Amino acid sequence: MATVWKDIDEVKPGDVLADDVFDGVSFTLILKKGTTVTEESIELMKKRNIKRVPVLVGEGDDEESLVIEVEKAIITKEDFAVPSAPPTISEKLYNESINAMTEVVGKLFETDTLDKDKVRDVANKVVAEVFGKKRNVLNLVKKHASGFLYKHLMNTGVISGMIAVEMGMPIHEAIRITEAGMLHDIGLGLINAEARNDVEKLDDEIMNHPAIGAKFLRDSGMPIEVTDAVLFHHERWDGKGFPMGLKGKRIPTIARIIAVADAYDTLTSEDLKEKSMPPYYAMRWIISGSKRYFDPDIVSTFVNMVGVYPTGTRVLLSDGREGIVIGRSEKLLKPIVDVDGDVIDLSKEPTLWIAKVL
Repeated sequence: MATVWKDIDEVKPGDVLADDVFDGVSFTLILKKGTTVTEESIELMKKRNIKRVPVLVGEGDDEESLVIEVEKAIITKEDFAVPSAPPTISEKLYNESINAMTEVVGKLFETDTLDKDKVRDVANKVVAEVFGKKRNVLNLVKKHASGFLYKHLMNTGVISGMIAVEMGMPIHEAIRITEAGMLHDIGLGLINAEARNDVEKLDDEIMNHPAIGAKFLRDSGMPIEVTDAVLFHHERWDGKGFPMGLKGKRIPTIARIIAVADAYDTLTSEDLKEKSMPPYYAMRWIISGSKRYFDPDIVSTFVNMVGVYPTGTRVLLSDGREGIVIGRSEKLLKPIVDVDGDVIDLSKEPTLWIAKVL
């Protein structure tokens, strides 16, 4: 079978999707690869402003294997945090930080005030630990009892700070970027109760959440670099984002960094259950979005930092053994893999390589 990209108006009920279809705004999975399209799913894609989709054409034996692959993906979902890999930041600091952010956001919702000192303190500690590592491993909690928003704010802040460090930014800028990442979706928590019970109003409020969050932070006295980053983190490199349709480098650098961090954590979040995906496929999607959704230089930095096979990717080695990636080595295509407790640096094994992603 071959893959053909069809305009959404040309897609017919009965067509089979050749790849996953994502919402380009929220980076969540709308329809899975192998889905047979219906009238309802076509309307859903149109509502989410999806213009073109990959569709399978032709006949052959590939359809059976496609179904098997789709079903395999459904039954092999798991928590992508990797116990055998070193954490990005220590477990102690992560728990202290997410508890602090839970307090910050809780206080914000109750009193409409922001504890800026606590946010800055968390960012300082995170960046200090990231700066102290020779090579970072992206291994963060994927599901947390505090809930998706708190975990997502924390993870996006950490990943944003890591990217800033990888880009060679000075520590004070990395701290500012980490702060902005930790606050980027604060507007989602400020959506009013009336909108939460009305689907159409909620859609409008979600589109407005960058502006809602930025205004609150501006009124709270946060620096303009942070408020602008929050306001513009859903702008796109190709100019088709929101709220202002900024394009390319007209989008503030911090916002461009947060866009990549936000997408990766959202795509790999276990909290989103059926909409989550393994790290390798999330990375592949981000790479495919370079020059469209994301700044290609920042995507390149992110890939260099994490590797083509991010921590948590399950792989089949060339000798038939299965393992899980626990970190990147000096070579992007040959990461460090845990095979039943045996840690193997593939960059030092010339006769061993990754044959397949599982």
